[in-house]
Amino acid sequence: MTEPQYPATNCVLRVPAKDSYSTSGPTLMGRQAANEGFLKAWFKHSGHHEFWCLARFKEEAQVFARIGEAVHIGNAHPPGYRWLSQNNIHRVAEVGTAYLPGPQVADVAWMRRRNPKAQATGFSIVGMTHTSCELPIQDALANMLTAPVYPWDAQICPSQSVQTMVQRLLDDEAAWLHEHTGAVCANRPQLPIVPLGVDCDALDLNPAAKAQHRQHWREHWGLNPSDVCVLYMGRLDLRTKANLYPMLDALELAAQTLRERQGPQLSLVLAGWFASEWDETTLRAAVLQACPSVRAIFEDGRTPEARAGVWHAADVFSSLVDNIQETFGLTPIEAMAAGLPVVVTDYDGYRESVREGIDGFRIRTWQPAAGQGMDLIDAHSDAISGYRDYVSKASAYVGIDIAQAAAAYTQLALDPALRQRMGAQGRQRARTQYDWAGLVPRYMDLFSELGRLRQAAVTVTQGPHSIGARHPRRSDPYHSFSHYPSATLSPDLRLRPGPLLSPHAAEREIQLAAMLERPVYQNIQKSLDQPMLLALLSRTATQSSPVPVQDNACQGNSEHLQRQVGWLIKSGLVQAVSATPSFDTP
Repeated sequence: MTEPQYPATNCVLRVPAKDSYSTSGPTLMGRQAANEGFLKAWFKHSGHHEFWCLARFKEEAQVFARIGEAVHIGNAHPPGYRWLSQNNIHRVAEVGTAYLPGPQVADVAWMRRRNPKAQATGFSIVGMTHTSCELPIQDALANMLTAPVYPWDAQICPSQSVQTMVQRLLDDEAAWLHEHTGAVCANRPQLPIVPLGVDCDALDLNPAAKAQHRQHWREHWGLNPSDVCVLYMGRLDLRTKANLYPMLDALELAAQTLRERQGPQLSLVLAGWFASEWDETTLRAAVLQACPSVRAIFEDGRTPEARAGVWHAADVFSSLVDNIQETFGLTPIEAMAAGLPVVVTDYDGYRESVREGIDGFRIRTWQPAAGQGMDLIDAHSDAISGYRDYVSKASAYVGIDIAQAAAAYTQLALDPALRQRMGAQGRQRARTQYDWAGLVPRYMDLFSELGRLRQAAVTVTQGPHSIGARHPRRSDPYHSFSHYPSATLSPDLRLRPGPLLSPHAAEREIQLAAMLERPVYQNIQKSLDQPMLLALLSRTATQSSPVPVQDNACQGNSEHLQRQVGWLIKSGLVQAVSATPSFDTP
């Protein structure tokens, strides 16, 4: 992979870590599934012949390229994949937009500012908000008000629920800044709503393929043809994903009603992955205790086979989410794309994707009023309780109408025609509203609109590019802590042989190599210019008077000469003749 030489797309995708867009690891989070879906869709539907990746390391960019190569396998003219190092972030201006798989718009905005070759109006930065209740995420969002973020930057919100939360957080932060400093936050990013999507073609199978999946999985689970199978898909985490007890209780009530009416047998498939041993032990006991009338089956939802096929073996999908960590919810849309009716809670983004009585049923929820959870957030903020404890406690006080859920399960179990009708309507909704094929153009339109805002913007004056102004909270450590040492290395400093430097030329190269091999210096070996250091040592050892640091003959091509001189002093190979006599040794 090489750095790009010409523009071929309107977006550079940032890869902050190898697993940013991958679901192949041992743990699988919703953000990873959403990001992987977006990346594959971008490769498939953007129509570009070259894809740029902004990454810290080449290895991260290679992960990006491998995903693209898998999408484009068999193409007669496969596209190219280009790595743009973060040190060259100014080159995003050749394309127009940097897209991030998370909400760290402020961090990348500072990266843009501190690069002397980058202009504030050179390109847009667009982040994606997944979960929004984690404190570091909220800090990242609030930081946009004090970072060099502008109206041609954006923080995408996948749902109205997310947009409302982010807007409220920014309003509260702006009010505090005004109260405390008198500042008015005039520059804010756009907060567009662009939903996450699914690959409808991969889920909406033809009748023969669907029947094959259905037969395979139902035989694998030992289900009878008449059994009505309710599917839950997702991370089995009772504290930070969803408390599954309300669903189990409602299914038990429905099973009892169906038994009285001589209806079909209910089965529950929990296709997921346990977040911990505690979750596994607790949930396996819970299904036996809370819904003994329902046969519960656990399936590893991380395998590609399960993620592709279990939808078609089920009759109903259900997710009674009650946790503030949820923002959008991909699994109900995946279920709809596969033609399943859904039973979900009327909570967060679920209420926007599922239409009550059309695609399925939305179960009523209740939450305490504002002011009732101050002790919860205070304990979490003060590190008295962890994130898992915080969100699980907040979830515990969210009411769910279990009777309504039980009635929904019962009605769907007794009415195959209703299941078919709702499934068909949900499939159509997924196709028209949430298919990546239709959503990728909306992302591209957003990037183009931000470009128009940049072009219409007045030139932003960034002020002098001084050390402290680059990023006041991420300053050069030798600026922030300049008062720590006895003296500062400077170009007029002079050097003489150190106490450990050999007078014999043949030994000096061995000495230098030995110093570099000390374990504590392994992390800086690549940044040390060894030929230049050896030349400096030779010059210092052979001159009758101290050698100036600024001597061009000693500088070679080193970018950070003073740092290397500091290391030589630390190694005892040279000694500084400082401007302050009290620090000189005789």
